[in-house]
Amino acid sequence: MSSSGATNNFDFIRIAAATMVVFSHQYALISQPEPRPFGLFTLGTLGVLIFFSTSGYLVMQSWERDPHAWRFIARRLLRIWPALAVVTLFAVLCIGPIFTTLTFHDYFRAKETWGYFSHLYLRTTPNLPGLFEGNPIHVVNGSLWTIPIEAQWYGLLLAAGMCGLLRPRFRYFLLAMVALYAAYIYLIFDVQHNPLSAFPFRKFGCEYGTFFCYGAVLHCMRHAWVNRVMLTFGSLLLLACLLAVSNHQYAAVYVLLPFIVIWLGNKSTPVLKRAGRFGDFSYGIYVYAFLMQQLVVSVMGIYRPYLLVLLISSAGTMICAVLSWHLVERPSLALKRYLPKQSLVDERLTRVTTPSATG
Repeated sequence: MSSSGATNNFDFIRIAAATMVVFSHQYALISQPEPRPFGLFTLGTLGVLIFFSTSGYLVMQSWERDPHAWRFIARRLLRIWPALAVVTLFAVLCIGPIFTTLTFHDYFRAKETWGYFSHLYLRTTPNLPGLFEGNPIHVVNGSLWTIPIEAQWYGLLLAAGMCGLLRPRFRYFLLAMVALYAAYIYLIFDVQHNPLSAFPFRKFGCEYGTFFCYGAVLHCMRHAWVNRVMLTFGSLLLLACLLAVSNHQYAAVYVLLPFIVIWLGNKSTPVLKRAGRFGDFSYGIYVYAFLMQQLVVSVMGIYRPYLLVLLISSAGTMICAVLSWHLVERPSLALKRYLPKQSLVDERLTRVTTPSATG
């Protein structure tokens, strides 16, 4: 998904979120405690929550502009899959054979090597044989596990759209469903205190979908808040305070964070809106950073200064992200021009049923 970096701040927000993930992971990969905003989750988790919030908003915007199932699927695949495929091939065919402790022959005979290609069909495999075994964490690319989760929410949004639930007349029903889902996650399941929500249990990260849904609802309901920002913020702040004092701080963050992110994203700040003028590097940063950080740690060890390791790994990450954007992501997105055009009937229907976008 792509926002217009010339008119809003979403490119800046995504780059900032990716940077949070990089900073946080660097601590963990050299066996240092990660920063924990609000004392609830790591700085990296905060970045991922921001990603899911913006993703829900922008993907919902994409559906409203062109509510066609196959074109929607094609756009989502063109955005996330090519770069994911390249970073997977890069890890298996370039990094693995060079840095594994196994022989070349044994590396390519191992089932784990070929199993790593499961990333190509959106299943997460953490390790490659013999790779990064001397590092504190052996996972090859620990950021990729969130991509299948996001793809699942793309699918759920698509299903809701095909059932007609994303039409304007159902917006309050959608709001109620999202509120009930969030109430279950934060108050009944109680993701903040429930040990089943911790790593490595299956419920780990179950709250990410609530942030995606919140972002989507903010787009659907923008007519209700875009001209009442302070009133809406004040109401959400009051609710967040009530949740915080009742020992539901994570729910308080959920109530406030997506609104602040989307409000800031829709602004057109003179400096921030130019963050994407050279390209949208946020996705490339996200998918390459962990791999580059692991590579640097495997070469330099864990006893180097944090800032030195971060600087070197960030330089490698930025090189990969820039190349990914110019050689993989942008050419892939350019293929959207070959998708079947929206018919005149569809365009008229969209104008009738879709409110004008706010950003």
